[in-house]
Amino acid sequence: MSVPGWYPDPGGAPGRFRYWDGYTWSSQTTADPRMSPPAEGPGLPASGSRQQKGRSYLGVVLVAVAGLVVLALIVLLAANVYGNRSTVGGPYPSSTVSGWDDSSPTHSPTPPPSLSPSTPPPSAPTPSNSTAPLQDCPSGDPYARADHPSDGRVHGGGLSFRPVPGWDPPHVESGISWGYDLQGQRLTTEPGWFALLAVGELHRSDGFRQPQQAAVAVTSCAVTSGFYAQLSGSRQLWSKAVTVDGKRGWSIRTEVYVDRPELSVPGDVLQVVVVDLGDPDSLALFIGAVSIGDKARIGILNRCLADLKTP
Repeated sequence: MSVPGWYPDPGGAPGRFRYWDGYTWSSQTTADPRMSPPAEGPGLPASGSRQQKGRSYLGVVLVAVAGLVVLALIVLLAANVYGNRSTVGGPYPSSTVSGWDDSSPTHSPTPPPSLSPSTPPPSAPTPSNSTAPLQDCPSGDPYARADHPSDGRVHGGGLSFRPVPGWDPPHVESGISWGYDLQGQRLTTEPGWFALLAVGELHRSDGFRQPQQAAVAVTSCAVTSGFYAQLSGSRQLWSKAVTVDGKRGWSIRTEVYVDRPELSVPGDVLQVVVVDLGDPDSLALFIGAVSIGDKARIGILNRCLADLKTP
């Protein structure tokens, strides 16, 4: 995932650069990416205003300006699950203490989706269709923290995992702006790139209706967010039913590719898990991202999955 810096304008203006602060894009652009960050601040919400924290309306507008290329990607990601649900990948590392179960059958991987700009946008879902994808990523409140046990684990939305030694201390993960009660850890892996593990909450009233549909929607929101400036494509590795401590959920793993020649990696392995804990108003979320080909940190991601707990 991208860290703060000047990047080619995602709106497509030739020769212009826009500042990404790790959460939102700046309104100011420049022709010289060596200049200091904009004096206005790149849009990070004030620490005293919880209502504004984690909201990135500018990011939503810029994603819309990115055009039909992004819309085609959202359609095809949804189609991978609601059409032929091709999945791949063996079980996560076994654990005698984990509540995680992904024993559903797996199949061959889906091919990389086309990014053809001629693909039409999805039609509007009917209110009664619980599997219809979102039309837009909602604005949540990652800073809306609930009460959690003081047990040393990373908590959010009713899920928890043991913190990873050597990573940044657990903090509110406001970059996941469509969720609530977000807490996670980051680790900068090289200049301009970081790994992420986080848990939080999704609200059904925002359109996240059930685990499978919500996992597709979160994957789409993450792939099309400012986390992946210069997006060049994606490939779904699996999409399958899982359980955490007996609670039903859905798991999607995707490789996300970016066109960033300065990076030593082609992109991220993006992991999304959504679990129904029985709350009529919300779903629980886990989201992780580590570099493609980084076997050590992919192992950490898998161990984190195996360690997921419910209250």
